[in-house]
Amino acid sequence: MDPAAGSSEMSAEPEVTSIAETLEKWHSQLGRQFGPLSRPQRRTLRLLVSVRSMRVSDLAEQLGLTTAGATRMLDTLEAQGYATRARLPLTDQREVYVTLTEAGGRALAQADAVYFERVSTSVQRLSLEERRTLAKLLQGLLE
Repeated sequence: MDPAAGSSEMSAEPEVTSIAETLEKWHSQLGRQFGPLSRPQRRTLRLLVSVRSMRVSDLAEQLGLTTAGATRMLDTLEAQGYATRARLPLTDQREVYVTLTEAGGRALAQADAVYFERVSTSVQRLSLEERRTLAKLLQGLLE
């Protein structure tokens, strides 16, 4: 077996490398802070906005974090008043659930506004047709 075959750098098509590098640079250009929330905090609250409550372990899994990592993130969000943790009655009392607060919803709305404005500014240099094509291509990656 060729030792270079396992290396993603050696085996990636030039187009794939270019896409990966460009996405990484664009991601960096959008920034790390969106209004009151950091990128990871915004991501966390985006997961919570669509559910009444979620187990911390499930949240950690969806974020790709350890439970300890998610707990540290939630310590900060809870201190800011953006999320609360509780054990629910009639459930396994070892399980902790997290809920988005009203303040968290407002912070998320502010962060989303900043994020969408940055994306909008970034893609304005593209024509309307190019933006539509980009949106379609990105959607295709998620399907």
